[in-house]
Amino acid sequence: WFENLGVALNTNARSLTSFYDTAGNIGRQITDNLQWGASHNVPITLSLPQLGPLQIAPSISYQEKWYQQKVRRVWNAADGKQDTLTSKGFSRAYEMTFGMSTSTRIFGMYTFKGGKVQAIRHEIRPFISANYKPDLNKRDWYSVQADTSGRLERRSVYEGSIYGAYSEGEFGGLSFGIDNNVSMKVRNKKDTSAEGVKKISIIDGFSITGAYNFLRDSLKLDVLNVSARSNLFEKVNITASAILDPYEKDSLGRSIDQLVWKKNPFSLGRMVSASVSMQTSFRGGDKTKPAQPNTGIGQENINQSGMPLDEYDQEMAYINNNPGEFVDFSIPWNIDLNYSLRYNRLFDITKKGFVSSFGQDVNWNSSVNLTPKWKIGVNGFYNITDNELGTISMYLSREMHCWQMAINISPVGKYKFFNLSISPKSGLLRDLKINRTRYFIDL
Repeated sequence: WFENLGVALNTNARSLTSFYDTAGNIGRQITDNLQWGASHNVPITLSLPQLGPLQIAPSISYQEKWYQQKVRRVWNAADGKQDTLTSKGFSRAYEMTFGMSTSTRIFGMYTFKGGKVQAIRHEIRPFISANYKPDLNKRDWYSVQADTSGRLERRSVYEGSIYGAYSEGEFGGLSFGIDNNVSMKVRNKKDTSAEGVKKISIIDGFSITGAYNFLRDSLKLDVLNVSARSNLFEKVNITASAILDPYEKDSLGRSIDQLVWKKNPFSLGRMVSASVSMQTSFRGGDKTKPAQPNTGIGQENINQSGMPLDEYDQEMAYINNNPGEFVDFSIPWNIDLNYSLRYNRLFDITKKGFVSSFGQDVNWNSSVNLTPKWKIGVNGFYNITDNELGTISMYLSREMHCWQMAINISPVGKYKFFNLSISPKSGLLRDLKINRTRYFIDL
């Protein structure tokens, strides 16, 4: 059994600082704004043999974060606002979780006699897990007055840090969910061979997940997350998601310990937010090569601190902002389109009711080969709701046998930048490059 026991250590350390080049004493700014931190995670897993149709997996996880300062807010009654007190010094916070999960797969098929559709196949993947997380960070959270009305809010002394703060409260309960996949087999009447049967995916996934905390005094059921994904005509990818609140609200918009489906048994809850996204792509050249996914060029990849959230976001942001370094000259032209629709329903105290809001935006990626060794591309983002043009970036790439040159520029939008790089085409030597980059963030 010990051969199936896995123990790992994942450690990540980062530091960042910032300064205004128009202000004086840049060295002092760099010192005062310097932040650093580290995150450690030790997952322990045990892979057990399958028990009939059930797969059981126990797990233990220990996480620890290091901080270089603490921040505490206090209410200033004279000025009617919150003041921030910062204390420098090394500190740490940690968290542990224990879990046991069980999953299985259920298959069903309905066959047809004759006709183009031969069969419809339904796969159900339910899971349930028991989890316990003690409240090890209660001392790091406090209540502070938020406004002149006397409303209190909970804050952490580690807010605004590089790796964020652990959540407060203990959890002892169940996490559950179910995922569905529906596909069908279709026969081509013109092809009588075995290869004439084609599998078409109707629903790639339709899932509902949630959690129930037995240790809470009330409101033990968490919000339900619903998501779905499908591919229409093997050309249009559709993803949708929604968050459902299972509890009723009082006149002030606060949740009360009464489930929605007691009054309406056919409802899973009140929709809090939802989103729908559609993505498609067109390109020339060899259609057998997989198309590169739309990475969302033009959407913000920088958080409020001015830096990406982690190393994965850093890499994605670099690819998004420097598409000229990752072009494929074998594709003579391509156009990728992505449309998203967002819905939110929040309680408005002034109107004493729920107010719905919608948001729409579209982004596109396009490129064309000017010559076999020159490629130009234009990527953009447009907010339909606000009628506002977001980031527009352009790139020009030159293929130089073992090397590649790329010029990336974004002259409009909140995040402006330009980049000139010459790098080897080899993935192992890509970091050995000549690079000149400048960012201009409109705060």
